[in-house]
Amino acid sequence: METWNADYLDEQYALWKKNPDAVSSDWQHFFRGFELGESREGSETACTEDQALRQSRVGTLTYRYRDIGHLLSCLDPLVSCPTDHPLLTLSAFGLTDADLDRTFHTDLFSDRGQATLKEILKALRETYCRDIGVEYMHLQDPDEREWLRERMESVRNRPALDNDARIRILDKLCQSTLFESFLNKKYPGQTRFSLEGADVLIPMLDVLVNHMAASKFQEIILGMSHRGRLNVQANVLLKSYEEIFCEFESTYDPTGIPGAGDVKYHKGYLGDIQTPERNNIRIALMSNPSHLESVTRWWRVLPMPGRPS
Repeated sequence: METWNADYLDEQYALWKKNPDAVSSDWQHFFRGFELGESREGSETACTEDQALRQSRVGTLTYRYRDIGHLLSCLDPLVSCPTDHPLLTLSAFGLTDADLDRTFHTDLFSDRGQATLKEILKALRETYCRDIGVEYMHLQDPDEREWLRERMESVRNRPALDNDARIRILDKLCQSTLFESFLNKKYPGQTRFSLEGADVLIPMLDVLVNHMAASKFQEIILGMSHRGRLNVQANVLLKSYEEIFCEFESTYDPTGIPGAGDVKYHKGYLGDIQTPERNNIRIALMSNPSHLESVTRWWRVLPMPGRPS
């Protein structure tokens, strides 16, 4: 078993020397610490071993913030934001405040490859512990995890948005909020499933639709639950308010599309959208009369140019 472990270690080290990204982040931290210790001159054996051990502890700290850093995110406006967690303290990794000014290897700063522990903690908390909580390390595909990690940590989960993008996000949030507010006042006794509390879904879908249209996608097949369905129809698929309010007044004329004669929060919609960049895309929101299995059953009945019948 010891021979197998040694061979495996040599194999991982060879892979790392050839391409650091070919091994997991844990191995990357280990080998960086190993080479750091080897590069020290003189007979300071205890010092180099200590530094390598500290490097591995910082690697473990980095991994844990990626894994459970969301436990420190500030998500509830009604309570004080969490400031500490027993699994994320320095002492949980055998580190102390004296290590904050020490320099360690890290992939959080790709331009220089190393930073002080204070800088590492600041970058991790900015990415995972502010008002955006991210939980992604449970994903089984390592490529998916790495794809998300690179895009989040490179901008600290704060993508740069120009003024036009900010204004459009605000506009979509206002549309979503005003729509729900109007329905609350106009139809207080009508059964529906409000989007209130999850209004951010509208600008998120809007960004996704614009991105896909710019990437030359022709159609989106969308399945969703009851909650927020009417808001998505109005503010993403651009279904007219007249049609939506007719359904509340029980004067809506069924179109013949499967599910069209069902209650309003079960119905689908087919919208042809032109984005602000003048790209065109078709979005089919599937009817949902019972559960989401109807999405895979009925989507082919919708007319699409070039689609085989």
